[in-house]
Amino acid sequence: MLGFGTATVSCEDMFTAENTLVSTELAPQDTLYQVMGIIKCMQKVADRTVLLGEVRADLVDVDPLHSSADLQELAANNVSATNIYNQPADFYAVINSCNIYLAKVDSMRNSQGTRKYYEKEILSVKCYRAWCYLELLKIYGEVPYVRTPVLTSDDAEDIVASGKKAGLVEIVSDMIDDLSTFRATENDELRQSYGNRSFNSYTYAEMAIPVRALLAELYLWRASYTGSQTDYTNAIRMYHDYFTFPKEEISTRDNRAQWRTRDEQRPSGDGYRSSGAAGVIPMETSEYYGTVSKLRNVFCSLDSNNYYPAVVASQRAKDISKAQDYCQFISSSGFPEIYYREHDPNLYSEYKTMEGDLRLYSIIDGPDNVKDNSENSRENSSYNRMVYSNFKYDRGTDGNVYLKAIPYFRNNILYLHFAEALNRAGFPETAFAILKYGLSYYTMMNRSIISQDEFDRLCLITSLGFTVQEPKFTDDALKKQATGTAAIWSSDVFATYVIVPLDQMNPNRTTEGGEAIQIGIHSMGSGDTEYNEKYYLDDEDTKKGLKSYVEDIELEEVPRLSKNSTHEDSVEYDRVIAFNAWADSVNIARKDSVDTYNASYLASSSIRTKRQARVAQLILDEEALEGVFEGYRFYDIMRYQMQEMGGASIGTTITMPAYIEEKYKTTTKMAGKPWYLKLPSR
Repeated sequence: MLGFGTATVSCEDMFTAENTLVSTELAPQDTLYQVMGIIKCMQKVADRTVLLGEVRADLVDVDPLHSSADLQELAANNVSATNIYNQPADFYAVINSCNIYLAKVDSMRNSQGTRKYYEKEILSVKCYRAWCYLELLKIYGEVPYVRTPVLTSDDAEDIVASGKKAGLVEIVSDMIDDLSTFRATENDELRQSYGNRSFNSYTYAEMAIPVRALLAELYLWRASYTGSQTDYTNAIRMYHDYFTFPKEEISTRDNRAQWRTRDEQRPSGDGYRSSGAAGVIPMETSEYYGTVSKLRNVFCSLDSNNYYPAVVASQRAKDISKAQDYCQFISSSGFPEIYYREHDPNLYSEYKTMEGDLRLYSIIDGPDNVKDNSENSRENSSYNRMVYSNFKYDRGTDGNVYLKAIPYFRNNILYLHFAEALNRAGFPETAFAILKYGLSYYTMMNRSIISQDEFDRLCLITSLGFTVQEPKFTDDALKKQATGTAAIWSSDVFATYVIVPLDQMNPNRTTEGGEAIQIGIHSMGSGDTEYNEKYYLDDEDTKKGLKSYVEDIELEEVPRLSKNSTHEDSVEYDRVIAFNAWADSVNIARKDSVDTYNASYLASSSIRTKRQARVAQLILDEEALEGVFEGYRFYDIMRYQMQEMGGASIGTTITMPAYIEEKYKTTTKMAGKPWYLKLPSR
């Protein structure tokens, strides 16, 4: 592996000029070594994919006194040609190795029957190549596009000298065509496992990129640029099929940062951790063996950086977190209660990130994460007296300064990208359900959440390569309509929490469905979002229109009782509280049924457009809450602006979404800076 990696990686030119270990005489074991050689090339680009996507954006700040000049250039978005993160040659080293492999391997060789011997490896290598090109396009906008081996320095010089480049639509379209021939009847079996062998505890299958997830991302990016509804629909199909493939289903899981009781002084921060990865780049754990990740040194306090992390959360990240309303469903005794955590900075004086959403708190600022280092004071005053941990990079369990792996994608982020595709394709209710409830059979069949109109249109998006029936469908017409479509989330697998009526005495909160828990992504840090009245689907204009519509059909709300006239210790006060909870539940149910089910009003394109605009903003905020520090933010904003303005209209310099500046006030460092880095000439 070491020999192959050394032979194929060169930063002298844009393209690798030699690859001496590739041969047309491939024994089965040779393909393992060659694929692993490509993975070793991927290690060189792993850290920069995170830093280029995060440091240039608005959720982090770089400490100018304790960071490298290269990081400071990224933070200023004024990146020189010599910056270590501005080295496309490393991406092209991977691409050229992939091109050579695909040109030399015998793609028609059979093992047994008609199964192609190298089918899985070929698909993995094509995925690596497509992923690298997508990263290059996100960084540079347009790049040289080469699908044939570059074997001599003259070939490399000719390509660079020609100045010919291709943009997102051309390259992504070709990559989609290249991957669309995969065996549609399989999912994980498309990734080679090589038995039980592993590297750094990761199996070879985990080092591959799931092709459905990658195709979904490619469709989403192309749709964001062109506005193609067909591409958004194909992205929906691929995301759905990736999450729901039989016996390989992927749920959000209920791993959240939360307040467990009303009177708790500090929330539980250890519940929220990154969800599973959709493939990883395994990294070396010692520089002796090759390329290591330096992300811990960037984001965490370590002895190697004198306990000063180079990159920390910005005020913008804190403001987005504080702006959220944390909602608690409390049902310990008597009637259940909906309780909202106060927005009072004085209550969170010790840890400001306790206010609002708790994910940022659980990552960087929890009681176990910030420690006074003065007890171990050193004579050298350059050491920071405070120790900061970033639990997205410092797990504190293996004692190693280097990360074992960098994910290609993270599943909860893919759920949010799925919501993007749904919303832009005209399914704002389903997209909002990903944020508030979590998708499942029970969510899909709840007409107070997803209207019949959206359900019927989801049934027109067929799955690719497999057909799943819903066992709870007893109606033959419904079974025929929905089977094998994007409306299916198996009730045998996916489970959601039962929404308990607020007028029920001593309720037992349970789940419906199988073992794979689905919760709204917003609940990862903002509590029981399914009960949160402050987290709503409609913008103010739409709500006013709906209110007018409600009045037209003479739907009267149940009046609430005043609690000011009764003492808190009295029985009457408890009765008033219980009655108001019941009245609220009835009014919410009535409002929801009118808002989302009555097609005669909601089929209006103007209502759907307003909902889409509202949900798009919620998704972008949620991507910030869920993905901070992971390298998604710069590209999330880029994609949002493409979707809002038309990809070809975003211009060469950055304009920020207006609602971000209006809602969070602080002027971002991004505005007016370039979207894309300048491609080096070599």
